[in-house]
Amino acid sequence: MKSAALAGLAVLMSVPLLAAAPSDDSVTRINAVPAREGWFVCDAVSGPYALFAGKVDKGASLITLLDRRNGRFDTQAYQVGTADAGAGQIYWSLSRGGKGVGNVHAVNPGMIEDDGATVPAVTGVKLDDKQLDCRFLTHTRFIGIDSRRTVVVTETPQGLVYQAFSFRRRGPAVQPDGVQQTSKPTLRLTGGSEVVGDRPGFRFANAGYVYYVQRPRGGEAAGLTVTRNGILLGTEKYVGFTYAPPIGRAPEKLTAALGPDAVWSGQGVDACRKGEAKAIDTCLIDQMKKNGASAASIAFSRKLIAADSPGYVSGWRQAGRVGIATVIYPFRANTNSGTWLAPVAGDPIDADAYQLTAGDKLRADYKAAMADNPDAFPVPPGTISFDKTPAGNLRVLVTTPTATCHACAPGASIIIGYDFDAAGHFLFAGVVAVA
Repeated sequence: MKSAALAGLAVLMSVPLLAAAPSDDSVTRINAVPAREGWFVCDAVSGPYALFAGKVDKGASLITLLDRRNGRFDTQAYQVGTADAGAGQIYWSLSRGGKGVGNVHAVNPGMIEDDGATVPAVTGVKLDDKQLDCRFLTHTRFIGIDSRRTVVVTETPQGLVYQAFSFRRRGPAVQPDGVQQTSKPTLRLTGGSEVVGDRPGFRFANAGYVYYVQRPRGGEAAGLTVTRNGILLGTEKYVGFTYAPPIGRAPEKLTAALGPDAVWSGQGVDACRKGEAKAIDTCLIDQMKKNGASAASIAFSRKLIAADSPGYVSGWRQAGRVGIATVIYPFRANTNSGTWLAPVAGDPIDADAYQLTAGDKLRADYKAAMADNPDAFPVPPGTISFDKTPAGNLRVLVTTPTATCHACAPGASIIIGYDFDAAGHFLFAGVVAVA
């Protein structure tokens, strides 16, 4: 046995309770009711459950069991016994009403090679008739769990790795080294970066998609935002998460990739309409370079070109901590202008590209407004206005008319709200009204 493991066992024997975490800097937060500081989270690889254990206080932990088949939560208080350590393992008994009902099982952090126990090394929980084998990966920087999936960010010698594990598509559990427990991920991304500043978290980009795992500073829930070419595809909030501090790779400061210095006059664009279509992209960048476009303006136009929508920023206004950019698409047959929103940190958002969900189309106001023209669709650009969320934060409203063709008379209007917190961080987008 390694000397570090022996030292770890000696410490365990001298204290009544240890969270099985290698550092006081790791943070666990649970947002199941009641929201609370956490001891650990457990994504069961052995069954349809997730478990969230509150921080032990006066010998008790408030534990929430989530049944992922139906989304039901069961929260109860348990008495936690003193740590029972031996042979590199740690057990805490769990009791309720004076009766033993199970235990928490962890690996002594000192037994894990290369300082790999970055988060609580809990590998199992027995609770009444349920045995949960918990997902555990060494060098974990973040694990977030909701009813549908689990996301884990690990730090490897090659960089940060993102793995998503869908509950509905879960495979068999595997133990790659006898300590780690996991299953085959439904999505794996490499080459991520850690972001610090006002909006800390982890950012992974792949083929136009950006996955942003946000680590909150306060007591709010951690979350995931997914965009593609600036179009918001979805957001989700985690029931519980654990974050571990950097292991050795320097984080980076992420600032908005779009700002007032990206505005350009459009001088010389007409010359690009005279050439072959395949040369338009090159021509646009050449004209920008010749006619005073800034580096920021050219960089954003390259982003639009990569998304097969060549254009440039023609105007800018500020709404608190959120920038509102007018974008010109000079080579389109229809919809030659649009609006992009630039939060204080993170990727810009194409405000005209919201995709109506099945739930949106089931709204009573949507069905009523579209009854006479069921084939109508949104025809950007939308007009921009501002409101407040119920919490008092900024809501950017994009009101887009619908029609049965681009040249047809407008019908109903769909109002999409983009919500931002007081610091200017993007929170959520959804239909506010249809009229």
